[in-house]
Amino acid sequence: MTPEEHRQFRKRLRSLAIDLFGDDEHAIFDQSQLPDSLIEEFANSDEVLNEVSRFLDEIGRIWESAHPEKGHLKRLLPSRNQARRFEPERFEQQGPETPADEAEESRTTSPPRPAEQPSETGAPVLPLSRESGAPPVTAPPNASPESARNEGGSVTSGRGVGEPSGESEGSPADHRPPDRRAPLDRPKQPRPQSGPGAVTPRPSRGPAPSPATTPARPLVQGASFHLPNGKVGVPYAAVIQGRDTDGRPVRVSRLSMAPDSGLSFDAATGALRGTPAIAGDHRIRLRWTRDGSVDYPGTCLLIVNPDPRSLWKIIEPPADMPYSKPHMDKRYLAGPAGRIVAASRRGRSHEHAGSFRDDDLFISQDSDHGWNVVIVADGAGSAKFSREGARVAVSEAGHYLAEVLAGDFGAEMTAALSQWNTDAERTQGQVFEGFYFRFHEAGKRALQAIERAAQDRKALVKDYATTLLAAAIKRQEDATFLATFWTGDGAIAAYGPRGKVRLMGTPDGGEFAGQTRFLDHATLSDQGFAKRTGIGYYEDLLAIMLMTDGVSDPRFETDNGLSDPLRWDRLWEELGPLLEKDEPDQALVDWLGFFSPGNHDDRTIALWC
Repeated sequence: MTPEEHRQFRKRLRSLAIDLFGDDEHAIFDQSQLPDSLIEEFANSDEVLNEVSRFLDEIGRIWESAHPEKGHLKRLLPSRNQARRFEPERFEQQGPETPADEAEESRTTSPPRPAEQPSETGAPVLPLSRESGAPPVTAPPNASPESARNEGGSVTSGRGVGEPSGESEGSPADHRPPDRRAPLDRPKQPRPQSGPGAVTPRPSRGPAPSPATTPARPLVQGASFHLPNGKVGVPYAAVIQGRDTDGRPVRVSRLSMAPDSGLSFDAATGALRGTPAIAGDHRIRLRWTRDGSVDYPGTCLLIVNPDPRSLWKIIEPPADMPYSKPHMDKRYLAGPAGRIVAASRRGRSHEHAGSFRDDDLFISQDSDHGWNVVIVADGAGSAKFSREGARVAVSEAGHYLAEVLAGDFGAEMTAALSQWNTDAERTQGQVFEGFYFRFHEAGKRALQAIERAAQDRKALVKDYATTLLAAAIKRQEDATFLATFWTGDGAIAAYGPRGKVRLMGTPDGGEFAGQTRFLDHATLSDQGFAKRTGIGYYEDLLAIMLMTDGVSDPRFETDNGLSDPLRWDRLWEELGPLLEKDEPDQALVDWLGFFSPGNHDDRTIALWC
């Protein structure tokens, strides 16, 4: 058998052992409470692989006894005897994934196995270790296979011969008990002759040594060990749990880790501590003991998962990709009408795919009339030119709203707001109607601009699909007026004081997660368009916030979370200090780089305060 054939032999035996575990009707052993790493280590042990191989031999023997007319079964896996013909590659302790240099070391440092020959007394030598200097254990000619395994305590099923610490270590897989299927072969004795010239065999000069008195090497001691998984960059501390083949707990006495692993072993507590630095499956060599007098070799698997951030690539879009756009955008306006800070950042999913940012924003402030316009948009990820759709939409709608608010309409609304508290019903109706028509016109103009862009490129309008969230804000006396238009997901909220938030609409959702509504003719002609418009007049506001779903999803997760004032409090605790920095827009765009597992879309947020 070649080395490669032998590796495949071992690999397939291990697969048979692993298939015994599971959680379906085909499994033999329940796996639900067992970690995969422990099952893998168990199935890869030499004792288990020996028993699986023996089981296959027995199945073949039963078949041949039941159907002698069919002859021998054709084996795709070699028998145990065939597997032994290539001694250097027999079950290596490190398993099929042993590096080539370690496998070579095992082959060169282990002397050849002694040949199985009868002893002086005619008793066959049981198969033992390849280690040199190991005294053979013999069985008397009249011994049965079972007594040969049990007498003297030197050979047991599935175990070989090893040695305690301080001597050379052999591979437990090389120590196999005799075949259970047949009695030990006995040396042929000369048949007595009769008649003249008969010769009587001379007896041996001394009695055959008894197995109970023959010096025997100690058994290989097996134990399995378990460590919970770690993650690169995250502090780790865990006690190595170990049990021998009888289920008794054992203690790890020695263990060495590579200097660059970031981990070290505390022998006093049996704990592995540190901060993992290298991701991967690490098979740790160790020494273990029961009572401290003798220790034995073993291994323990430690799986270190990579830092998810390290898996993300940053790829630049192709130079010839149309509608190029900066990966980040930041804006800051401050004046008598308040402060506006806005930022947008390309998401990790776009960085990894080498595509442009689909989000966009618009802010405007009219210091003469006190009106502010804030708009954010999120281009549809499934639409190939949505980044341009978002840019065109915020620009067209933003400039239109800023223009009408700086003219007669803005003056009319300012006058109406002065009557908000004295004639609330009439004033609120007038203001709502005025903004309803202006937002509808803004949406129509944005859609028309998108249609022109699609026509120029001979593309489909749906290739430019985008959401649109807009707000017109004015501070009036001791309160703040807010009018909003909301199409798609994301959020618009009037926040403050602490513990209080007013959502200015409801996110549009689809039948499946990630679906939403985009700006189109159906949206504008819908009789429910009025529900997309909201107005409010609030005192004690801390901020007005508009954001795309790249921010709202990781921070609020669900629609119920979006209505939770405590979540808004926590968000403000992060954002409030950024607004006091010398460059609040830069601080905000840096903040947008936060890591949230599963949330890697573009992120855009705008705040008025």
